[in-house]
Amino acid sequence: MRHSVIIEAFGEPEVMHLTEEPGLPLAESSVRVELKAVGINRADVLQRIGAYHGMKPPVRPGLEGAGIVTESNSAEYPVGSNVLIFANRTGLYTTETVAHEKEICPIPSGVTFEQAAALPVNWITAWYCLVRLIRLDENDLVLIPAAASGVGTAAVQIARDRGAKIIAAASSAEKLELARKLGATYTVNYKEINLVEAVRDITDGKGVSAFLDTVGGQTFADGLKSLGAFGRVAALANVTLENSLINTRDFYPKNAEIHGFQMGQLMASGRYHPGADMREILAKVADGTFSPVIAKKFALKDAPAAHRFLEDRGAEGKVLLIP
Repeated sequence: MRHSVIIEAFGEPEVMHLTEEPGLPLAESSVRVELKAVGINRADVLQRIGAYHGMKPPVRPGLEGAGIVTESNSAEYPVGSNVLIFANRTGLYTTETVAHEKEICPIPSGVTFEQAAALPVNWITAWYCLVRLIRLDENDLVLIPAAASGVGTAAVQIARDRGAKIIAAASSAEKLELARKLGATYTVNYKEINLVEAVRDITDGKGVSAFLDTVGGQTFADGLKSLGAFGRVAALANVTLENSLINTRDFYPKNAEIHGFQMGQLMASGRYHPGADMREILAKVADGTFSPVIAKKFALKDAPAAHRFLEDRGAEGKVLLIP
């Protein structure tokens, strides 16, 4: 038997409830994993409120987790292996799950379960957008809003590792201090100063060469206004759930590139498998290049409180469940 969080009706965090249920059957080339840490994402919140790509209840949230293999039908992952689950969609707010060997990768020595569980959604998102879509390098100045969020803290570190300069934007002095420690070159408190004006001052009116939109709504519109000639944009979310009012003159005269990114659809299309990128990110955590920022940890039964903490937007980094 295992304990799992299930959403049977959309609504406030309290619609999530813990239930006991039988373990999943172990298929060929699959492993049974006792979960030690599970990542919480904005996507989980959107699933819970019924705003995630047409998903219908009942919903089992949880897109990423780390743990120990307790039963194996895989030659690659024997019992006792420490593994990261990054592509399983059975719902990982649970004490135990079954995953195919293509949905997992080994956790290197020196990387904790909590560090590993903080990686897949946030870090693959930031990595794909900055490395593959924007093609960030040492010649770039990149604008990263919500720089203290899970994706934001990953993006700042990835941009720093690529040699780029970074304008980190956030809503408090504490969050901006974290961004500076992670490698931000400039910081902007967009509660105190207009983001477009701040970027204009920092760049002497030239604008940024890259913009990672982690927020949506007005932030997407402001990012386009802040873009310089031949700038590149990757838009990955709309956590505001608000429309973006944009003027095409804010991007087409600049010969800008604008990319959209949604991991689930990209993977489902068969055009991308994150395994190789995930292993590269894990290696950089193991050698100390990257350090996942963990904001707070909650017990599995406290999933509603964890969602409220995330939705209050006070989190600096990743929120985890510990089954």
